[in-house]
Amino acid sequence: MAKKSNGWNLQELQETLVKDTEQSIEQGFKEIANEQQVGEHQPSAISPQPSSIIHQPSSLSPQPLEQEPTKGVQTYIPMSMYRRLNDIKLTRRENIAALVAQAIGLWLDVQEGKRKVSE
Repeated sequence: MAKKSNGWNLQELQETLVKDTEQSIEQGFKEIANEQQVGEHQPSAISPQPSSIIHQPSSLSPQPLEQEPTKGVQTYIPMSMYRRLNDIKLTRRENIAALVAQAIGLWLDVQEGKRKVSE
């Protein structure tokens, strides 16, 4: 039960704040999508680039991540990188979180000497 103090309903204010925040986030995503449709780099015009990383699909699957506790990580990247990532997301029909988890896994394997990157 929400406590009323001085005519304010805390629960109602929190619900309003959450709804406003969700609407702001949705609007931001819509604006990004509109910018990409109007911008120079159309998702339909992408062509997959060959990877310089040795590809081993069995070790790229996200199954190990699902079998253990996970941690959400937030990072900031340049818009040019975000657009490239979003293009791949649309092409593969995967979400960005899955792509980033795969990329981090590959990076960790390279850093630990389990994989090699060739130019």
